[in-house]
Amino acid sequence: MKKFYVFLLAAISSLCAMAQNGQVPQWLTALINENQGLIDSASWYNPHPAAPYSRTYVVYYNQPLYHDDPQSARFHMRALITVDTRNDVTKAVNHVYCSGYSIDYPYLMNPDSMFAKDKGSTVEITKRYNANYILIEHRYFQYSAPDKCWEDLDPLTAEEAAADFHNLFDGLKKVLKGKWVMSGVSKGGITTLLQHAFYPEDMDVYLPYSAPFFDSEKDTTMCQYWYFKGWNKEYLDYFMSIRKKGLSGLFNKPSTNTIWPIYHKMNSGGNTSQAAADTLAALYMSGVAGFGFNAHAYSDTAKIRKEMALNDSVMRSYGWSEPNDTVMSFWFSKDTFSLKTFSAWIDTLRKYPDPAKGPARRIERRRIVPYGISEKAWWGTDTLHIGSAMAYEYQSKHELGYYDFRFDDICPNQQEAAAANNFWQIYAGNCRDFGFPFKDVTFSRNLYDRTMEATKNATKPIILIYGEDDTWTGAAVKDQFINGTNVQKFILPAQNHLVSFTANTDPSKTAQITAILDRVLGGAQGMDELQKPAVQGSKVFRNGQLFIIRDGKTYNALGQRIQ
Repeated sequence: MKKFYVFLLAAISSLCAMAQNGQVPQWLTALINENQGLIDSASWYNPHPAAPYSRTYVVYYNQPLYHDDPQSARFHMRALITVDTRNDVTKAVNHVYCSGYSIDYPYLMNPDSMFAKDKGSTVEITKRYNANYILIEHRYFQYSAPDKCWEDLDPLTAEEAAADFHNLFDGLKKVLKGKWVMSGVSKGGITTLLQHAFYPEDMDVYLPYSAPFFDSEKDTTMCQYWYFKGWNKEYLDYFMSIRKKGLSGLFNKPSTNTIWPIYHKMNSGGNTSQAAADTLAALYMSGVAGFGFNAHAYSDTAKIRKEMALNDSVMRSYGWSEPNDTVMSFWFSKDTFSLKTFSAWIDTLRKYPDPAKGPARRIERRRIVPYGISEKAWWGTDTLHIGSAMAYEYQSKHELGYYDFRFDDICPNQQEAAAANNFWQIYAGNCRDFGFPFKDVTFSRNLYDRTMEATKNATKPIILIYGEDDTWTGAAVKDQFINGTNVQKFILPAQNHLVSFTANTDPSKTAQITAILDRVLGGAQGMDELQKPAVQGSKVFRNGQLFIIRDGKTYNALGQRIQ
């Protein structure tokens, strides 16, 4: 706790200095006075040059590890609150954004930068409604964690995390009286829907983006969507052919696969143990089955076409007209479709003996990694604790679930598919199991069932948004839980995992989404809206200030209605 007390002392000094200079805004003073749990609420960042009216404040909120036991140990959850200093902050819309992980390092260094340029789904709600932006950090990530958090993972549950957020929201609502909306992308989308499941009254509207929901520890629904849904048939056929070649002959006795020996040479690292070899074999299978994952989830047709042209250029520079064993082993090793760094990799490969003479033996069972976690394993080499650590790995294993592969559609024939499935299910398990320290953690479906039941019976609006070209859309909330009244699901064409309703190419769906939001949060208030011809009004100057008159209503330069 030493680091915290040093930080707290600095915060108190900062508060006193700013109070003397009259820099603490009235709403923040009220917030501090109303919340004994708020710590360090007077520290702020210098605004970004391109967002001069944005100011971000640091908040640490005191939380119990177990919310039903007030005497339990406590920790300090972090949030960043960004406001427009020209607003009446107490009346503005409040947009809560959660990644479900830590707060990204660039935002910690300069949080206002996201408002200086378009950041898509991250801030599109804030920009549309000129809202207060509240960026929250999930328990057990970065500094929103107890000391030596890796020693006791029992408090790391979705229910306890939702209670953290609920406490924070209740505290902020004592001063921030405007409407509330929560959003997040991917795991942040999951977290948003979980918040509704446990505390539906926390928000006036929930908007999860790209939120996958798995009903088992090893869910295969996503890869089926991924393998057979994409930009066009040409790309799907291409990626499928690469996968099939990567698995061809792998389970023959002896193996006749020609790519695996190269992969083994480049990734064994000198470790010749059976456990290392078998783990490597499972990773190879994961690399083959997962080929094209990121390309599908985060790219668009234009980017894929560009990468194909670049790859073709690189291969031809080596005298190859198509992907050969060396190229494909690189792809499977590096988990990438791009050959940008291929030359450095192949230079290293040439230092090895002839790959054709490498072992091509039958894959056998690897040893089980015992349960156990240490500070080094938890944070890895991340001394600033800015990564996801292993908290999400534990959550997946315990109650969130994860995606899994089946090999029926990507093996050359049924016999090899059966052998691949058998190995994967018995020995490799889920792709998250490689080196996993949580072997003894059991999965419970209770969270999934509770969340889906709450979603189906929602009384507050929930807008689920997915990209049609996103890998994760295969694990979207199922239609049976979309009631069509308060819960609606939109799959936006030509968009990926970073789906955004303001960047949508289907105007009718954009209109439906914004209509729901406007009905709850009020009309658009951001300058971006006023600059669009469809909503632009006449501009007048009064007492040296710019006002906009539209449909008989008067708005200030920020687009806020004043009359």
